[in-house]
Amino acid sequence: MLKAGTNLSDFSEEELINIDAKKFEKGTVKFEIAQVNTVDIEGLLKKQPKIEEAIKKEIEKNKLDLFVFAITDILNSNSEILVLGERKDAVEKAFNIKLQNNRAFLPGVVSRKKQILPNIDQNI
Repeated sequence: MLKAGTNLSDFSEEELINIDAKKFEKGTVKFEIAQVNTVDIEGLLKKQPKIEEAIKKEIEKNKLDLFVFAITDILNSNSEILVLGERKDAVEKAFNIKLQNNRAFLPGVVSRKKQILPNIDQNI
């Protein structure tokens, strides 16, 4: 039942990155953090190339320096992030990670407001 309630397969890539997206500015840096909740991170990541295309269009349209798309596994309380933009370094510093294929796994990270945004904000 939970899987059915978090089924994102009917959403286009553009819809996915805009379901729950928030825009932020710090100084001259403009960035956006979008988040979706699911029980099937891998299923959603099968669409990564098309999601990246949608993110690139969003970056260009809104003149963003950074876009973070968090795919949160609500069963295991983890997130996989997909990161694009010229300020990807801020995310790598924020979580002490190295992005692989524009992605990183963040164990225990589920909150954009309490975990993702504050860490990135401190490193821009």
